[in-house]
Amino acid sequence: MPTSRQLRSFLAYAVLDRKPLRQAKSATRNGPPRDEAYKAWIRMLPCLGCHREGQSEAAHTGTDGGMSMKASDYSCVPLCSDCHRQAPGAYHRIGKLTFERAHGVCLTAEVRLLNALFFIAD
Repeated sequence: MPTSRQLRSFLAYAVLDRKPLRQAKSATRNGPPRDEAYKAWIRMLPCLGCHREGQSEAAHTGTDGGMSMKASDYSCVPLCSDCHRQAPGAYHRIGKLTFERAHGVCLTAEVRLLNALFFIAD
C-alpha cells in the first residue's frame, strides 16, 4: 500500500504530467572553510612540536567544527605524525592545553601567524 506522499507523487506524474518537486541541493557548502592549497602549504613546514622537517601533517586545532565536523582548515598547524596523534604525548592524546605547555607553544598565536604568512605570500 503506497503512502499518501507516494500517491500524490504518482498522481502528479501520471495525471498532471509533472515530476514531483524535490528539494534542491544547496549550492553552498555548510560548515567551516576548506582550502587544500593551505593544507598543502602547512605540510611543507617543519613540525611545531619536535621541529622535524619533511614529515608534517595539517593538524586541525580550531574549535569551529563540532557535530563530528573538523574545524576550519585555516586552524591547521604543522605537526609530524608522532606529535599529532601517535606518540604518548601527541596532541590528540593529551589535549590542546597540555600539548601547548609541554612544547612551549601557543597554537592560537601560531595559527594567526601562519594565516598571515600564507595570505601575505599569496
